[in-house]
Amino acid sequence: MTAPPPRAPRRRPRPLRVGVLAESELVAAGLVGMLTPYRHRVVVDLLPEDAVDRPDALAGVDLVLCDPFTPGPGHEARLLAWLARGAGVPVLVHTWQTHASAVERALDAGADGWVAKTAPAAELVVAVEAVHRGDAVPALAGPPAFPGLSGRESEVLVLLCRGLSNSEIAAALFVSVNSVKTYVRQVYAKTGVSRRTQAVAWAHRQGWTG
Repeated sequence: MTAPPPRAPRRRPRPLRVGVLAESELVAAGLVGMLTPYRHRVVVDLLPEDAVDRPDALAGVDLVLCDPFTPGPGHEARLLAWLARGAGVPVLVHTWQTHASAVERALDAGADGWVAKTAPAAELVVAVEAVHRGDAVPALAGPPAFPGLSGRESEVLVLLCRGLSNSEIAAALFVSVNSVKTYVRQVYAKTGVSRRTQAVAWAHRQGWTG
């Protein structure tokens, strides 16, 4: 009896190429660092600013991450108009803006899904893969609730841990810089620390992995 031919080795699927559009250098670098442990599933490409006007800039990209709600003159209108024209690739809105009206505007314009920037890397990868398959984004956990901190204080601590300045935190959360300073003081008081590095260490002791 003839032995069956040996099976061809199973090919591992290639990682998805995720294009990051119109993000600050800080956020883009943070995404690259966050997703590096998942490079067998996703790889990050930083897209040029004019990619919304150049379909060729998206060649080979499997999915685009963008935040239409980043502060900047005309930024929201331009990104939402691009979505409405049809991006040509799946688009996952990755944003600090969690108000229902903003989420609806992005989805109505043509985004394929939405995920908060407070979501940890593992959940972001799950969302990317779901949108690429054409599935709905799974219900993801919100910002971590650190023991003894309010939801807003927890959000501020996450952004502080990611290296954002008070001004950048204020822009991300759509609050004033003075409000951010108040939240930071409250975080320090409730966690028993006096510096950012100590607050970051405290967050890691509570299980935050960024």
